[in-house]
Amino acid sequence: MQASTNPFYALRDTVLRPSACFAALSQRPAWGWVAYLLMCLSAIAFWSAYFDHTDVSTLQQALAQQLSIPQAEAEKWLQRETLLASEVLGDWFGRAAVIFALALWFRLSTKQEAPNFGYRHWLAASCFIFLPAVIGDLASYTNMTLAPSFILPAHADLNSLNGLLKLPLTSPWTAWAASLPLLLPWYWVLSITAIGTWTPLNQGKAIVVATLPWVAVFGGWAIIIAVS
Repeated sequence: MQASTNPFYALRDTVLRPSACFAALSQRPAWGWVAYLLMCLSAIAFWSAYFDHTDVSTLQQALAQQLSIPQAEAEKWLQRETLLASEVLGDWFGRAAVIFALALWFRLSTKQEAPNFGYRHWLAASCFIFLPAVIGDLASYTNMTLAPSFILPAHADLNSLNGLLKLPLTSPWTAWAASLPLLLPWYWVLSITAIGTWTPLNQGKAIVVATLPWVAVFGGWAIIIAVS
């Protein structure tokens, strides 16, 4: 298979020819930064558009009501710049944390089968695995502009399950739903492709490696919420 010839083709091939993308990353793991920076820019663009589109006073009233805080406190602390920085930094560090953790899992779980692929390679692969988040940001923007009424930030991001469920901020399931990616099946497909391209593992084992951390984390988290 012909590998992607430059990082911009690799971005395209994440959708059209993921095997070609990961074949190129096996030789050029530094390309992973291109994918992560694109996700950072996408987060800035979406949240900037959200707060430009949303009336801040209405947002402050809604947050004050849901969080049971005085309106005066909401107006003092929940300014546009503060809310924008909070959402953007939350996306940046949240995505980075998942990428670093997933790369570590891939490295440890495939170390014997693919000893030549170090943590740096799996970090690059994880950046491209999460690249569909950019499409999720675009879908979130489209949903926001077409919505007939006001949308809370926690309900606007279609990269998470909570973008569909729209749970109240006080629900014990809100953090769980807000952390569970709506594009998880796509991430799984890309993960399985990367593992199949870089290791001799068969498809069944590749599926287990790709899905096990998600099932363990979110399954265990759901059990803790249910019994608490």
